Amino acid sequence: METKSKKVPDGGYGWFIVLGCFMAHVLIGGFDRSEGIYFLQFTERFEKNAQLTSWPGALVSTIRHFLGPLAGILSSHYSARTTVMIGTLFMTVGTLLNAFCPDFFFLFVSHAALQGFGRGLMYAPSLIIVGTYFDKHRGLAAGLGCSGVGVGTFCIVPFTQWLFDTYLFQGAFTIQSAVALNGLVVAMLFRPLSLHFKFTGQQRNRGVDIQLKTTLLPKHQELGEKSDVKGLEIGEKNHLQIQPSPEPKIHKDGWFKSSLNICFPKENNKQQREKMSHSLHLSLLKDASFCIFCVSIMLFTSAFKAAFTFIPALVKTKGLSDSEAALVLSLSGVFDTIGRIVAGIILDIPSLRPLRPVVYNFFIFSIAAVSFTMPFFTSFLWLCVLCCVYGTLSGAYISQKSVLVVDILGVEHLASSFGLLICFQAVGTCVGPPLSGAFRDAFGSYDEAFYLGGSFMIVAGVLMVLCNICLRKKQHKKNNNEINIEIKL
Repeated sequence: METKSKKVPDGGYGWFIVLGCFMAHVLIGGFDRSEGIYFLQFTERFEKNAQLTSWPGALVSTIRHFLGPLAGILSSHYSARTTVMIGTLFMTVGTLLNAFCPDFFFLFVSHAALQGFGRGLMYAPSLIIVGTYFDKHRGLAAGLGCSGVGVGTFCIVPFTQWLFDTYLFQGAFTIQSAVALNGLVVAMLFRPLSLHFKFTGQQRNRGVDIQLKTTLLPKHQELGEKSDVKGLEIGEKNHLQIQPSPEPKIHKDGWFKSSLNICFPKENNKQQREKMSHSLHLSLLKDASFCIFCVSIMLFTSAFKAAFTFIPALVKTKGLSDSEAALVLSLSGVFDTIGRIVAGIILDIPSLRPLRPVVYNFFIFSIAAVSFTMPFFTSFLWLCVLCCVYGTLSGAYISQKSVLVVDILGVEHLASSFGLLICFQAVGTCVGPPLSGAFRDAFGSYDEAFYLGGSFMIVAGVLMVLCNICLRKKQHKKNNNEINIEIKL
């Protein structure tokens, strides 16, 4: 039976799915935001220029974003659990190979390719399976799951710096590979929805079995020994006619095959497979407002990725220690989470919903101002304050991008537009850090890299203004057409 014919849980075991999504974002977010720490370690160990050293960190995020549509297709054809388990193994192997890399260029295989592939296969399925388990509370569930990014930044970034200080390069990456292996625990929480319905159906059948037997037994006990056996046979016969309870197939397959079926299950949902097979609709780019929004997101992501790559290096140039640089970065993660939650609550207020595009513009220009201001401060306290503001604003911006896509294209195009959007983000993550690194090499300081990021943010904000103008014109035209149709009727 197809899962589409059944009502989604919208709670119950679904909250364990949210827990799995949260843990996946803790791991992925923590490793992603640790790229600034990795950049310092790679620079110290291999002594390459800033532009070249930034490439592995840029490519790992690029590959993760580009793999979003593929990971979605794999999770719909097989299952989120299977896809996340495979991704975890790639991420673990890549992290372990980092510890023994013979030269810098080996990082393009271990860090960029293997870890990028692994993170990509873990990221998209964790969001997709939350959507399948929830309907009424989908927004809340997705928001809680994604908030793990900030927690991962706060916990894993300083832990990563401590590992390098305590166990040096090889020991730190070896231990981090064990941390990455926790993705297998996350994967086991992702029970496929079809398997969930099968499991809950069997539990319901067993409940009926027990209830029928307990109602029949007192009557059997009132009869004699002979009639007791006879009555029990009749009762069991009637019970089998009322509700057959066949043995689950899993007991007949043997322990090895049963274990494989549990660890690598296959989702049975034709509707979802057909939906994901058409996840990229290039025709949506004909919509001017959406196309401009995609380019704006690309520029934002370029500056955002570069900032989190070079914040620890910038802090160190102000005379602060590696531990203080890691703490500044981790604090931004805490306020990233706060920004996501607060922005979701505020912008869901009915009176503020029409102003969402304007508020979005405010976020971009404010982040640009922080980027331009950051290089001027040298004290640890002020750098913490600025990074907290940066984390709050960027978290609010990122959390509301899907909401703005709905405002532009409508909810019916959300799934197909998401694949296009993350592909534009992938281009941004690929361009941002190397270009900012080239500015550092050319000018001799990291200040110019943040000026470049602020400039990108300003251009992104101007594009968002144009996007809002196009959106207003489109809505005005739509309203006029509806009025004309009513007049004709």
